Amino acid sequence: MSLTVILSFVVTTIISALMIPLVIKAGNQLGIVAHMNKRTVHKHEIARIGGYAIYLSSLIGSALFLKADHQINAIMVAGFIIFMVGLYDDSHDLSPKVKLIFEVIAALIVIVYGEIYIKGFGYFPSDAMTFLSGIVTLFWIVGITNAINLIDGLDGLSAGISIIVLVTISMTSLLSGRSDIASLSLILAGSIMGFLFFNFHPAKIFMGDCGALYIGFMISVISLLGFGYNASAFFTLGAPIIVLMVPIMDTLIAILRRKIHHKKFSEADRGHLHHNLMFKLKLGQRKSVLVLYLVTFLFSLSSYLYYYNPTAGTILFITLMIMFEIFVEVTDMISRKYKPILTIVNIFIDSDKLPKIKFLDRYRKRRSPQKAMRDHLIIALCFLLMIVGVGYFMTSKDTPLPIKTETVQSPYIKSGDSELLNNIYARLDTSYKNKDEEDECQLVAAYFVCDYYTFVDKKKNEIGGVDYMYPEMVENFSQYAQTSFYSYKNQYPELEVLKYNIISYSPSKVTIAGLEDNDYYNILISLTFNEEIEGLNSTVNVTVVRVEDRYYVCGLDNA
Repeated sequence: MSLTVILSFVVTTIISALMIPLVIKAGNQLGIVAHMNKRTVHKHEIARIGGYAIYLSSLIGSALFLKADHQINAIMVAGFIIFMVGLYDDSHDLSPKVKLIFEVIAALIVIVYGEIYIKGFGYFPSDAMTFLSGIVTLFWIVGITNAINLIDGLDGLSAGISIIVLVTISMTSLLSGRSDIASLSLILAGSIMGFLFFNFHPAKIFMGDCGALYIGFMISVISLLGFGYNASAFFTLGAPIIVLMVPIMDTLIAILRRKIHHKKFSEADRGHLHHNLMFKLKLGQRKSVLVLYLVTFLFSLSSYLYYYNPTAGTILFITLMIMFEIFVEVTDMISRKYKPILTIVNIFIDSDKLPKIKFLDRYRKRRSPQKAMRDHLIIALCFLLMIVGVGYFMTSKDTPLPIKTETVQSPYIKSGDSELLNNIYARLDTSYKNKDEEDECQLVAAYFVCDYYTFVDKKKNEIGGVDYMYPEMVENFSQYAQTSFYSYKNQYPELEVLKYNIISYSPSKVTIAGLEDNDYYNILISLTFNEEIEGLNSTVNVTVVRVEDRYYVCGLDNA
C-alpha cells in the first residue's frame, strides 16, 4: 500500500475530527437535532448533521489526493445531489418518494455519464447485457443507499460498519491495481473515522440522513469500482453483496417483516438487527454494535479470502449465513412462525422449547425405537454424503471432468513472470473463458503496457508485450520501440511497472487496412513505476482490435 493511499485516510480523519465540534455547535444552534420518540434509544436531543463534516472532509480529501476523470466527476456530482437531499431532509423532512426520485437521478448520472455499472453478464447478447447491467446497477445503488440509512440506529453502528466495508474495498482494489479506488475508499473511510470518535456510544452527534444517504450512495458506487474490474462474475456482483451482507440482510428482513405485518416500508420499527441484539439478547448499545462490527468483518474476510482460496471463503460465508439465519429465527425478526432451520433441528432433538412439525408427534408414537434409530441413521448418512459431495465439488471444481471432451483454451500467452503480470493474466484467462469481452479487452491492454514498460526481466533486444500486438504490426512496432522507449533500457535496467489504473474505455475510430469492419477500442491507462524517469509520461492510450475470437493491440500513444 503506497504512502499516498495511507495519507489520504490519515488526512481526512484529522480534517473530519476537527470539523465535528463546529458542526455539533451549529446543529444545536440551528435546531437540527434528533428528538426522542418510541423507537429511538438516545435519552436527550443530539445534533444530527454529522454528515456535513463527513461530506466536506471527503470533498477536501478528493481534491487533494484524486485525479479528476469522468468517473470521479460523475461520482462527485451525484454525491452532492444525495448529500443535499439528505441535508434538506434533516431539517425539513422529505417524503420517501421524493428522496427516491433524487436517488434514481443520482444513480443514472453515475451509470450514464460515469459509465459505472455492474459487470459479469457476459453470457447475454451485448444489447441485453447493457440494459440488464444498467437496471441491476440502478437497483444496487438505490438499495445500498437506503440499507446504510436503515442500520443507522445505534451509536457508531452505521459509521463503523461503513469503515470496515470501505477498508475491505480498498484492499481488494489494490489487488486489482486500482490505487485510485483504494484512495477514494480510504478518503471516505477517514472522513467517517473522524466522525466516529464523536459518534461512538455515548454519541455527541449523529450523522443524520445527509451522512447516512451520502455514505450509502458512495459505498454502493465505490464497491462497483473496487470489485468491478475483475473478470470473475463473483467479484463483479457477489463480492460487494457479501461485504455488505449485514445492511442488505437487515433491509430485506425489514421488508419481509413489514409486509407480513401489513406495515409500510417507510414506517420505522424496533425489529432491526441492532434492536434485537440490544433488547432481546440484552447486550446493550456498545456490545450490540461491537457484535455487528465483528459480523461485518467476518463477511468481509470471507469475500477477501475468496480471492486467494475460494473453498475457504465459501465455507466461511456459508457458516456465517447459517448462524445468521438461526439468529433471525431465535429472535423472531421476521415473524414468530418463521423458524425453518430450528424446526428441522427439532426433528432430531425433539425439544419442547423448539417448534415442531405437528404430524411428527403422532408418527413418533407409532414407530418403534428400532425404526427411529434407523431413520436417524439414514438422515445422518444423507447429511454426511451431502457434506462430502459439497467438499469434493469445492476442492475439485477447477479440475476438468474425465467425460469432458472440449476445453476452452485461451489464445493469450503469458510472456512475463512478475506478480502483477501473473495477476493480470489469471484474470484475462478467466474473462476469456467467461466470454466477458469488455474485461478481456481491458486486460489485454493492461497486460501489454505492464509488460512493455518493464525492463527488469527483458533480455537483450527483447521487446515486452509483442505477443499481444497484431501479428502484421510486430516487426514495425519492435523497430519503433528500440528507437523510442527502449532506448532508455541501458540507463534504467531495473525499471518495472508496479501498478496500473484503467482510466477510461471507449470505442475507437482507428482502423487497419483489411480490418475496416472490426471493432476497435481505446483504453486509457495510468502506470506507476518503481523509479522516476524524467520526461516519461505515465499515462498511455492503447488501441485494441477484435479479430476473430481474441483482441490484439494495434496502437500505443502517450496521452
